[in-house]
Amino acid sequence: MGRGRIGFELLLGQVLDALPAAPATVVDAGGGTGQLAVALARHGYRVTVVDTSAAMLATCAQRAADAGAEVAGRVTGIQGDAADLPALLGPDSQDAAVCHDLLTRVDDQAALLASLAEALAAGGVLSLGFANRDWLALRAGRRGDHAAALRLAGGGEALTLDEAEAELDKAGFELVAASGVGVFTDTGDDDLDQSELATLVELERLVAGREPYRSSARTLHLIARRRVFRPDLPGVRL
Repeated sequence: MGRGRIGFELLLGQVLDALPAAPATVVDAGGGTGQLAVALARHGYRVTVVDTSAAMLATCAQRAADAGAEVAGRVTGIQGDAADLPALLGPDSQDAAVCHDLLTRVDDQAALLASLAEALAAGGVLSLGFANRDWLALRAGRRGDHAAALRLAGGGEALTLDEAEAELDKAGFELVAASGVGVFTDTGDDDLDQSELATLVELERLVAGREPYRSSARTLHLIARRRVFRPDLPGVRL
């Protein structure tokens, strides 16, 4: 998604604020090379990375090993499809799930979200990050590619906040918070001096949850919670 170090650190901060306390169990669906998984393991979380690529999982294992034996001991890699999480990990087995940059790359988004819901314990937390279609349309229009901007504004690839919220609801999740990452940042911002960098980070944190900034962010980051169904009260969900 073209996210630089600053964008990653901003996203990580939002994730850490939302997750239950360590050492909670977390599945990283489509976690690839383990950048987020290892960062979470450094904070004490027990993370299982599920990815279809053996090569990426090998890189993840090396990244974890480079972080030290204690961190590596908290990271497990499983080769498999994120749509099969309940079979791979067991239903209701995870305290939290992170799924970043995957939702808009799969053919069946509903199946992926249903898999995440089933793998989570009731009340479990989902951190969902994906490319923001509104930002893609704005970028195309500002570059003069008005045909692409028109196509994006009308629907298709990527998602908007409202669309993602509707899909989460269908899968049994309740939206808790929605933030933007990358309203003002760009991949070249890693080279800023410390003063400029601190100002940029403060600015991004200030506007992350505010409109119209959130809807113009490069990445949308949603925090949702799996609904708790009350068998003793038919039809009631918390």
